[in-house]
Amino acid sequence: MPKFTDSDGLTWGFTSGEKARTRAGVERLKEIRAERARLDAQEATELAALTGIAVGQIERMPSPSEYAFPLRSMATELALALRESPRAMQGRMERAAELVEKFPATHAALAAGRITDRHAREISAAGIGIPAPEARAAYEAEVVALAEKTTPHRTKETASLVAERHHPDVLAVRHEKARAERRVFLDDLPDGQSMLAIIGNAVAIHGAYDRLTARARAVIRDRRRVTRELDGIEPAPQSPDAAKYHDDRHLGQLRADLALDLLLTGIPTGHDIEQDIRATVEITIPVTTLIGLDDGPALLAGYGPIDPDTARRLAGTTAGWERIFLDPDTGALLTVDHYTPTAAQRRYLLARDKTCRVPGCETKAKHCDLDHTIPYSAGGVTDVDNLNCVCEQHHMLKHHAPWRWQNLGHGRTRITSPCGYDYTEGPSLIYTGGPRAPF
Repeated sequence: MPKFTDSDGLTWGFTSGEKARTRAGVERLKEIRAERARLDAQEATELAALTGIAVGQIERMPSPSEYAFPLRSMATELALALRESPRAMQGRMERAAELVEKFPATHAALAAGRITDRHAREISAAGIGIPAPEARAAYEAEVVALAEKTTPHRTKETASLVAERHHPDVLAVRHEKARAERRVFLDDLPDGQSMLAIIGNAVAIHGAYDRLTARARAVIRDRRRVTRELDGIEPAPQSPDAAKYHDDRHLGQLRADLALDLLLTGIPTGHDIEQDIRATVEITIPVTTLIGLDDGPALLAGYGPIDPDTARRLAGTTAGWERIFLDPDTGALLTVDHYTPTAAQRRYLLARDKTCRVPGCETKAKHCDLDHTIPYSAGGVTDVDNLNCVCEQHHMLKHHAPWRWQNLGHGRTRITSPCGYDYTEGPSLIYTGGPRAPF
């Protein structure tokens, strides 16, 4: 049986000239991206050096009450010259100093064009809490090697796990310290807008966001239903359905409107949608943590490690759990507890993939289609080795553009672009903490 699909029967495709030009464009963009990374590294070097001057000025000052002035002055000096805000410039100076002084391997990879500035920021943000230089260097070596092969978002996820292994303080202690910093803050924006932000418990924040998303999607479904029922007939301006019919808010706008409805009235109206929608939060807890044999971190999908005590409390209040088995040596997901066609396979794939399998796409698996790599009509079987979570847009692209997909086994997929570039993607749920996974 063939292992990949080709896009036969297309009514469009690349001419030889278009393919050559696209390949040349891809290579040129890669060169530009690498050059930009090198310039970002040079900029970080200069910012760190100027930050060092300000720090030296601080060290010469007799009064601690004036320590903030040299940094503010330097930030303002640079901000005016570069037409940026002093606050943003001071943040960039601090990040640059951290990168150059505490993450030299990351800075070197950026200077060589092997990673981007976004990769570097994720690596330093996750590892800045590791106090020992030797432990930080070991963390850096592991994460930089990954960053050179994957996206900033995937780097962020893995970096938080690797940093956890190298941090001397217990996760629960650090979470308790961070919990003391929870707050709500307001930032006024131009054109009559303002931003209200919450810093708090990651599980609660993700749950609230998921609930807003679910309600927003329900509004969109309700809007589509009304449109179908009206069958293209414009309702009268005063009809009850008029507002729904003219509602063209997208998902992000609906989340914002529903959040304000909840805060101001306690009722997320969403055009009279009455159904109760509960938040769905995915947390993976090692059984050894659950029963108290060790304090390994649990994983909150889309965020990273959470402390074991929080995970155990959540386990005690949850009505049902899906048991997942992982390879004890590699940490690769193998199967789930029950086997029934469709439902069990879906649970398995959502747990395995986490997001759309196209590299860089962060659409959650629960919002994706389950796509047959080899189409069912072409003899493909309905088996997890022939299924991937693919978002609607990339699913359509796969079937209506000359992309080729190949399953490599164990959840790994190779995607070949129309110009012949290969991208290999592994499943999201793989433990990267060392030679033997703890769960």
